[in-house]
Amino acid sequence: MTRTTALTLLKAALTVAFLYFGLRKLLSYHVDVGIYEAIGFGQFPRYITGSVEVLGAALLWRRGAEGFAGLLLLGTMIIGLSALLIWVGPPYWHLLVLMAGSATVAWVHRDQLLRLIR
Repeated sequence: MTRTTALTLLKAALTVAFLYFGLRKLLSYHVDVGIYEAIGFGQFPRYITGSVEVLGAALLWRRGAEGFAGLLLLGTMIIGLSALLIWVGPPYWHLLVLMAGSATVAWVHRDQLLRLIR
């Protein structure tokens, strides 16, 4: 398997996962509503998080934006993991997997991120 094929498969898997979790939040799936209730900030952050996840999934396929998408999704997962650790509890494994995948995409496309900084 070539590097390009592996990266495409990773982006496809991340897209499916982030669309799934993002749409769950946006469509008020009862588990997600309960998690945001447990956190205690109301439901508004659920809509922001779901929107960021769906947007990030789409940006994974926008040429020149892949690095930003990876970083955006990585940041979202870091915040999500922090919230679960502080207020909710396990399970965490899916966030760790999504963090690793998002970090990989950001790293592979780090040249795009460096151009944004300059």
